Amino acid sequence: MYPHSRDSFIEFESDMFSEPFRGASTASSSGTGSLPPASGYQLCTPRSLSALEMFSFDASALSITSATKTNIWSKDYKSSRERLFNHQEDEEPHRDIEPPQASPLPAPVQSLAFWRDNGASFSVPSTSRFFVIKSYNAVDVEASIENRIWTSTNLGNKRLNKAYCEARAEHGSIFLFFSVNCSGHFCGLVEMKDKIDFSRTSSVWVEKSRWKGIFPVDWLIVKDIPNRYFQHLRNPLNEHKPISNSRDTQEIPHDIAISMLKIYCSFK
Repeated sequence: MYPHSRDSFIEFESDMFSEPFRGASTASSSGTGSLPPASGYQLCTPRSLSALEMFSFDASALSITSATKTNIWSKDYKSSRERLFNHQEDEEPHRDIEPPQASPLPAPVQSLAFWRDNGASFSVPSTSRFFVIKSYNAVDVEASIENRIWTSTNLGNKRLNKAYCEARAEHGSIFLFFSVNCSGHFCGLVEMKDKIDFSRTSSVWVEKSRWKGIFPVDWLIVKDIPNRYFQHLRNPLNEHKPISNSRDTQEIPHDIAISMLKIYCSFK
């Protein structure tokens, strides 16, 4: 049905798109002249034309991504292992997230236990402060024991009030060692229970108009102890003088005050 189809198909396989079929050379030798250059479908047999149409395509219709060869010597090259562990760095910058830090807990306040006159114990926190009280007479001391209040000079009250606020902020207390001027002994230990009320006065004192302001106190120990038992204790806050030589509202260091408390509790 198709002359020269076998020969033409063989020549088509050797070069499908450019090799002329055998009949073209025969036509040239018969005197019709040479054929124009082979191109397109003009030189194809019907069978080869069908094959050509099967393989024809529009290259512009395809979108094939060209694969470029990876340069492993480039400074930007990352191996598969590096890409695995650094993929987050490629997506977004690394951020150091610091874990929330818990605020440090305050150190517990230690306390020492001592004994009252009635046999009950009282505690002395390590943040407590201590002062000497010098009374002008024993009558005011007795009024303080009975009414559970005390007062000092204007300067002394301000000093005690400031110390009380500072000690309470640190969970401490204010303790007062009482002594009457020229008595030759200490007569008791008192705990200051609240701030000073500068707007109030009291009529229980010998000199009623002299004292302004009052504050509540708790008498822990009422005991006369001669000064000689404290003579070895010297106050660095008062030019290293003996404790018995203190002025009114003179502060005493914590360690010296604890030694005084031990003497108070052991003296009979």
